[in-house]
Amino acid sequence: MSQVFGTPRNPAHTVTRTDRFGRPISLDLRTPEGNSVLFTGPPGMGKTLELDRAEALAKRQGWVGIRVDASPREPLENRFVRKVTEDLGTIRKRYGMLGARRLNKLVKDLGQRTRNRQNGAEIRVMPVPFVQGVAKTQWDANAQDSAGTTLNELADQLGELAANRKPPEPVLLMVDNLDVASERDLAALTELSAHLEQQRRPVFLIAAGGELAATRLMAASGGLSKIATAVTGRFDVREVGAMTDDELKPALTEPLRQAGIAYQPRAVDRLVRSANGDPTRLRDLAETVLPMALQSGGVTVDVAKVATAQVNDKSRVLYQAAWNNCSDTEKDLLAKVAAHGPHGLALPGDTGIAALGRWQELDADRQNLVARGMLREGGDRITVADPGLQEWVQTRVGQSAAHLGIAPPTGPAHAAVTESTRPTTTREYKGMTFHLNT
Repeated sequence: MSQVFGTPRNPAHTVTRTDRFGRPISLDLRTPEGNSVLFTGPPGMGKTLELDRAEALAKRQGWVGIRVDASPREPLENRFVRKVTEDLGTIRKRYGMLGARRLNKLVKDLGQRTRNRQNGAEIRVMPVPFVQGVAKTQWDANAQDSAGTTLNELADQLGELAANRKPPEPVLLMVDNLDVASERDLAALTELSAHLEQQRRPVFLIAAGGELAATRLMAASGGLSKIATAVTGRFDVREVGAMTDDELKPALTEPLRQAGIAYQPRAVDRLVRSANGDPTRLRDLAETVLPMALQSGGVTVDVAKVATAQVNDKSRVLYQAAWNNCSDTEKDLLAKVAAHGPHGLALPGDTGIAALGRWQELDADRQNLVARGMLREGGDRITVADPGLQEWVQTRVGQSAAHLGIAPPTGPAHAAVTESTRPTTTREYKGMTFHLNT
């Protein structure tokens, strides 16, 4: 990213995000309504950036902030224990030698507990002359079920240290990327949320995940019951969704103004409309616009048109990969929505699928595509979230090809890109990682 617009994690202009009531969603602008906060929304909308802001707030205030990423391969308690161990020096400076020593003793005990295994060997005597030796490694049952207990004990110790400060100060336990968390880890987080609410100490759980994060937390707590609903009700859920044009526009115009780069209002409007509320797509457009603007003396309508076409063209291979990742019924729904253009379509009437008795399947497809950031819901309609993807799908299914001027993905240009003998590169689109031929 250029020096003009900053980086995705440190943009030159920070946009103030608001909820449907006009309240800021960032924790440095509005305090939580309980001990647990969940940032949720489609890929690329800025959930991680909200955790960055919370972490920066903790550093400015001198609070303890422990941040980890969820992983499908390593339990959360392991990650928290390791992170606290790494931060013991900072904790010692904040809470003194005695407090740090007690915390160090606890994390050592917790670390040993999470590594607690039963190891042994079993000899099986087969008919002579065969003797079979089998090595056995098994998780201790108590260790396997200790995720919630471990996090609760860790939170209690940190909360005790924070409560002894005058005045008491917050401790932030932050978890990003809930989408890949195991059911066991999600259950542990719901247990931790309940524990924090009961203890009423200045310890806060701050998590971030996709559109289905709240649903997965609910399911992990025991299903869609009143008890499960109460679990998610403990979270102060803050949606990080698509931004309005008025919210998104300053992220483009303010850096240009500060850098002394001229721009035409109509050009800015065109780029913002093309971003369609997605700050990640606007960043791609801004990166593409900047070199041309510096050469031509500013951001003009023609420059904006060329930049949009280039971004869409560079994204074609990602669109193809995302399409290939869809089921047949998901492709069918995506094609129907794209065919309706930027206004999208209403469900279920416009699809023709409900009449065939496939409403449940259609609804599951819709949820999956929304969760992956490919479709977007608004009121009673759904649209394709990325205008470039919308055009690509229209071309893919044979609509508006002449108007769009883009070669179908089955044409020679696409074949050259996807040739299996070409070297590969790894790229992300809407939270999905693809290994692409280059």
